[in-house]
Amino acid sequence: MGIRNQNSTDYVHSDEPNILNVHKAMDYNQQGQPLLRTTGSSYDWTINISAGAVDGTSYIEKFGMNADVDSNKETIWDGGGIYSYISTAETVAVTSTAGADSAVGTGARTVEIQGLDADYNVVLETLTVGGSTSTTEFIRIFRAKVVTAGSNGINEGTISITSSDTSTVLAQIGVDGTGSNAAGRGQTFMALYTVPAGKTAYLTQWTVGAGKQNTDAVAFILSRPFDGNGAWNSKDIITVSATTYAKDYKIPLQFTEKTDIEVRAYSTTNNSLVSSTFNLILIDN
Repeated sequence: MGIRNQNSTDYVHSDEPNILNVHKAMDYNQQGQPLLRTTGSSYDWTINISAGAVDGTSYIEKFGMNADVDSNKETIWDGGGIYSYISTAETVAVTSTAGADSAVGTGARTVEIQGLDADYNVVLETLTVGGSTSTTEFIRIFRAKVVTAGSNGINEGTISITSSDTSTVLAQIGVDGTGSNAAGRGQTFMALYTVPAGKTAYLTQWTVGAGKQNTDAVAFILSRPFDGNGAWNSKDIITVSATTYAKDYKIPLQFTEKTDIEVRAYSTTNNSLVSSTFNLILIDN
């Protein structure tokens, strides 16, 4: 039964399921950006986000690996080296180093591409490996995964998603091992992301690992706001040696819409394997 506060129009419903366990409310700062305010069990709230049960709120986990990090900084992604961004949206094509990855092959047949269009809105398109170019123009790609495959169930070669005009490799799906021991990854390993238009992102967790004995990694999480100056700024640093370190942010780091985020690392030992994961909660502006 509802109990009315005589001095207001609010009701306290002791048995109303729609207002039990309220975990989130929204405030805004002077710039009109959303502020995150939580009460009660944060675990319950994150479960609801994962289930898509919190209006205006979503999340993404980005994870990547670079199997050959040396003394110069590299982005933690499948392609190695510093990741290249394009400045104008382009169509893309999907190719593979293995002929078995094709429309009727035993390997990967179709690949779903997840990214942003020219207006930085989220777009998806599924393409056939070795088939025609996309109908969607992408300004960013932050994930690609094998959707359908032949009898082997996975990509057999390294799959590349390449822009049509500038021939920039925007994503790769790699292969681990060689010969009969080779195993496709099935999706990209990219520790980078761009905040979609109309969203504000909050970084809640960041992990870095150096995966070989007697190797180390000095890792940076960087961001570049969408303000035309093209300047990257380090937001945090993690150093590890043949181990993994995870950092949880009690006060999440905030990134505004269209901000590029990526992890880069270097090592004092050549050929170091470095991995990284970060989690973002996305709030509608």
